Amino acid sequence: MPESDTAHRSSADRAARPLAVVSNREPYLHSLAEDGTVSWSPTTGGVAVALDALMHERGGVWIAHGAGDADRLVVDAHDRVSVPPDAPSYPLRRIWLTEAEEHHYYEGFANEGLWPLCHVAHVKPIFRAEDWRAYQAVNERFARAVEEELPDPAAPVFIQDYHLTLVARHLRALRPDVRIALFWHIPFPHPDQLRICPYRREILEGLVASDLVAFQLERDRRNFLAAARTELGAKVSRSRVYFQNRSTTVYAVPIGVDFDRIQAVTHGPELEAEKERLRRELRIDTPLVGIGVDRLDYTKGIPERLDALDRLFTRRPELRRQLTFVQVAVPSRSKLESYAAVEGDIDQRVAAINARHAGDGLAGGPIRYRKSALRIRRLVALYRLADFCIVSSLHDGMNLVAKEFVAAREDLDGVLVLSEFAGAAQELGDAVIINPYDVGGFADGLEQALDMALEERQRRMRALRRVVAGRDVVQWASDILEGLEHLDPRSMPAPPGSAPRKAPSDTRIVSTSSPTAGR
Repeated sequence: MPESDTAHRSSADRAARPLAVVSNREPYLHSLAEDGTVSWSPTTGGVAVALDALMHERGGVWIAHGAGDADRLVVDAHDRVSVPPDAPSYPLRRIWLTEAEEHHYYEGFANEGLWPLCHVAHVKPIFRAEDWRAYQAVNERFARAVEEELPDPAAPVFIQDYHLTLVARHLRALRPDVRIALFWHIPFPHPDQLRICPYRREILEGLVASDLVAFQLERDRRNFLAAARTELGAKVSRSRVYFQNRSTTVYAVPIGVDFDRIQAVTHGPELEAEKERLRRELRIDTPLVGIGVDRLDYTKGIPERLDALDRLFTRRPELRRQLTFVQVAVPSRSKLESYAAVEGDIDQRVAAINARHAGDGLAGGPIRYRKSALRIRRLVALYRLADFCIVSSLHDGMNLVAKEFVAAREDLDGVLVLSEFAGAAQELGDAVIINPYDVGGFADGLEQALDMALEERQRRMRALRRVVAGRDVVQWASDILEGLEHLDPRSMPAPPGSAPRKAPSDTRIVSTSSPTAGR
């Protein structure tokens, strides 16, 4: 068979191979209505959409925490349910957590410990022994479920994020030859910051049990390699970690958005009507509109954003009649004190700004504040209403709102005002880049966005859209899996300083700098 035919068939075989996805968050959840009927809904977010699309294409199984209040009512005797419910194409295996486990594993270790540890946002990480015990137990339970559900001995396993750092190590003990990739969505801390965590060695050992670990940014990849060297004493060579006779490949692969899906909404016949409905509901009657769309989280820089808007309205009082700013903030982890505190702070700031800049017949003030999520069609309509969108993260792995806004602007208008501390700033240099800690400079950036000529707005947006369209979320997931499937443990280079191993003639040795190298 010609070499090109062999390569094509090998690629097709890989594409057809079933997949095991492992995440804390499930792609579909079931809810119980007051009348006792059960409804279902997909979870929001580009990652869930991308991986769901891959599962439709390849099949396999998705293992996740069952969080819907009717989730238990619809599973079979093995805790599985076929999804999507309206057109089943793969099984979702649900993991059940007790209230105590959810409190310690998710709220405690993952979100009071690892989340602030990885985000430089001035919230002290809290590590409790009981949280760590629950985190270990839940990770082991996920690993056992993966081992039970693997649809094919050759099926790759794709683990998502910091909630499940120990799964690969437990799974490796059960299935030594399984291929495992893990994507870490949030920033990875500098080794000096990582030392705050008393369980850092166990977490690193869990991560390097994967064949491939991927991060958003080169910064995060370097931090991980440095931590593996200093904390584990591992050998590190370019893009690999060598530890306990294993080799782990480490990539930086920035995540994208579902560009085609957003484009389809912009072409939909309901877009203009949806924009008008939003104008009425949000009482927007000004010629200029600014927006912010965030989870209600202390890392998103919403108080800093409000301070900059306050400074802007003070500098230019005429904008009180010309500009409405819409802040969508979706409540998140509200049981945690740090989240409740930032929510209360934002509530107070919005009320104060509206009181200070209302008057003279301006009922309600210039800020419209909504604490609930928007479905994709309404969200795209909001993006298209806006003259500018603010992403003011204090520290962020990527921030997909920035990319969603750009994807929605097929009209080549609108200005992205983007924090230099968001991972997206590494790619989206044609945004107006601001420092959220510098109130005056932030306000300057907002003035620049408002005063920018149409020609410059279009030039910047055209350049931003080239970047966003060039790496969508489905391609991101496919690239990671392709990188994983090209790895062959037999062909891994030996650690530096050791005798080289001879690769068998039927293996393919690939570049490790990036899964898309040379494309």
